[in-house]
Amino acid sequence: MSKLPIFNITAFVLLSFFLLLFQFTPAYSSPADELEKDIEQTEEEIKKNESNLRSIEARIKEISNSNYSVSQKINLLSAEVEEIETVLEAKNSEIEEKLEEIAQKEEVIRQKKDLVASVSSQLYMESRVGTVEFFFSNSRIDDVIHSFFVKKSTISLLKDEITEITGEFESLTVLKQELESEKTELDSQKKDLDDSHNLLLAERAKLQRELNETYNSRNLVSRTINGLKSELSDLQYHLLVVRQGGTNVNASSVPGSTDNKSTLPGFLANAPSDTFAVFSIGAYTHRNGMSQWGARARADSGQSYTQILNHYYPSFIITSGYPEPATVTIRGDGLDCNNNAKYYNETLNFDTYMNRIFEMPASWNPEAVKAQAIATRSFAIHQINRNGYIRPNQSDQVYKNCGNGSGWINAVNATKGQVLTSGGSAAFSQYAAVHGGWSNTSGWDTTDGSGSGDWMARAYDSISRVSWFYQTWYTSGSSTCGRNPWMTQTEMSDIVNAYQVWAANGGSDGRIVPVYDACHSSGNPYSYSELRKLAAKPVSSISAVVTSNSNGSTGSITFYTNAGNITIPASYFKTIYNMRAPGHLHIPQNGFVHINIEKK
Repeated sequence: MSKLPIFNITAFVLLSFFLLLFQFTPAYSSPADELEKDIEQTEEEIKKNESNLRSIEARIKEISNSNYSVSQKINLLSAEVEEIETVLEAKNSEIEEKLEEIAQKEEVIRQKKDLVASVSSQLYMESRVGTVEFFFSNSRIDDVIHSFFVKKSTISLLKDEITEITGEFESLTVLKQELESEKTELDSQKKDLDDSHNLLLAERAKLQRELNETYNSRNLVSRTINGLKSELSDLQYHLLVVRQGGTNVNASSVPGSTDNKSTLPGFLANAPSDTFAVFSIGAYTHRNGMSQWGARARADSGQSYTQILNHYYPSFIITSGYPEPATVTIRGDGLDCNNNAKYYNETLNFDTYMNRIFEMPASWNPEAVKAQAIATRSFAIHQINRNGYIRPNQSDQVYKNCGNGSGWINAVNATKGQVLTSGGSAAFSQYAAVHGGWSNTSGWDTTDGSGSGDWMARAYDSISRVSWFYQTWYTSGSSTCGRNPWMTQTEMSDIVNAYQVWAANGGSDGRIVPVYDACHSSGNPYSYSELRKLAAKPVSSISAVVTSNSNGSTGSITFYTNAGNITIPASYFKTIYNMRAPGHLHIPQNGFVHINIEKK
């Protein structure tokens, strides 16, 4: 008999995962027709966004061409502005030169005029000298005459030079005015060019802003399309799962745990992308009779102990007043009150035995505890009748030589004489902690009794929030071999290759053992590359995994790989996985396989 953990379960904080573009892979609970509708709508959204993207691309091309044309114009204007600035600079230099020449001419004219004035003044003075002065002077006539004519000639020459320089001056002035006029015209042209240049710069800036905004729109639409395509891929994958009888799992439908990494919410939150986790749906259980955690959830929902028992044991009858044995012999390995190992071989009062059973916490809902008391009493009487004794451990029922809680004592007393019978005798009323939503004796253990759609949300085991309902197992005791409970592409591909080699060898190969790690250092295991070379279809990558499930069992698992689709019977996969998976990864189920493989 599987032992029900009696420790307190840490409250689970419900994690909600929503699909937003490239976030975690969503899980869908819709039936096939709803999934097909979702696929159709998603495809339509993709078409609309792709059409929008084409329009955006066309606008980007248009803006880029306009921007290029504006840039060309700016370059041409810039060249013209530079050319005008060069001409203006030359004109300014010429004007400066002319101004300097004019100033020089003006200075020369001034000097000439001063000289003319000086000579003219001398001639005038000399013209006023009397003849007597002339005759009485010591000067020779020739000298006087010569001096007179020289000065007169000088004046004449100076006047000619002044006239000539004045002409040059006037010409320079006219030329300067012409240059200034040309400069004014060039300044006007440059201003017009500058205005046009600034307008073009503003236009280019406007086009660039629009181009940047359009690029942003393109990126957003592209991301939206990628997200929609990812969603479409997920929808198509889950439609495939539904059509093949697979299991759709909603992360919010399954419990968490104190060891969050081993749960689906923990896997989705912590595992790297492109990794795999093998989840067992129900763990150490034979799946016969009552699920103890399921019974707790049923009691919490308002069901009585008789309703609980009638569900889990539909072929048995709740019989009152059944004669209980006076004594019972317990024999075998067990635990004492301090959970230390103890071997029992003793006979005691049957009522005392019943009060010391530790199969369900006494603090649970009284209706669940009553159901457990009747199942316990029935099982004990059946084993006593068949074997003459009963074992004090999980093989039968957990017994400890100490008192129990009042909740359990009250349930035993309240149900005294009530036994599940079959054919008038005490029935073999097996029970276990968690069945995983399916019981061999009563079928689907869900609120509506069906396994359709998102049945995990309706499973009483799941409603109870026990992590064993849906969990990946990777420990042995407290040892994890220093690894997380998920597998890489290489490791999962290796499991598929190992199956091929194992099957080709007739289901026997001593080298299909875990590769060396912190917990394994013997057995001469195949390396990953060796198994790839030996496999008929060498697998190096897996794009999707679909488990085919029906009535609480997995029939087969299909891997979509680089080497094509490879389908493995579930029982064979469990065998290979338990032989080859790294660390302590394993599927703990015994006598059945009900699993799901998640890919992130």
